[in-house]
Amino acid sequence: MRRSRVVGIIFLVLLILPMAAAEDEYENDEAQFAGLAEAGFIIITAGILFYSIIKRTPFIDYKKGSFSINLNHEMPFLEVRAPLYPLDIHHFLVVLGSLLTIPHFISCQDYSTPFGLTGLLLGFALLIENASGFYGRYLHAKVERLRREVSSPYLKEALKKFRRWRELHIVWTVVMYLILALHLVFVD
Repeated sequence: MRRSRVVGIIFLVLLILPMAAAEDEYENDEAQFAGLAEAGFIIITAGILFYSIIKRTPFIDYKKGSFSINLNHEMPFLEVRAPLYPLDIHHFLVVLGSLLTIPHFISCQDYSTPFGLTGLLLGFALLIENASGFYGRYLHAKVERLRREVSSPYLKEALKKFRRWRELHIVWTVVMYLILALHLVFVD
């Protein structure tokens, strides 16, 4: 069985298992699986922080390769080798965290309250954020492909699109966390 199928099956189990274990009796206006949603956002935040720190910190040198960690007395202080690129780890953690929030989102019965409305907005924000991430992955691959060509007239335009996307993606991430903060403020 291919690795992608195994990962897909694990995602489905993560989604179905909490619903199968759901309590039959709970308040109609209160969504279940808050702990699962909290775990999801912790994983999303870990994915964002991991990528931001690895990408922008001169103290860490991260490259794809066999797993190893080396400490140095000079810059970069930490050399990390792992079988995945940081962007792949970022995507995996963000998608996994987003999937963990779905049972909480689905179990909500009332979106007319401020708590429910911010939850609904948060669900859509997560959906847009994930779609944006996959689009960014496409743009990144396109830029890398154009860089390999000797003299591509399209590289400058692709880089411009990628920069614009990255700015919007970061702003949308901030908006998503602001909506999350509002959602948490409205908790009874």
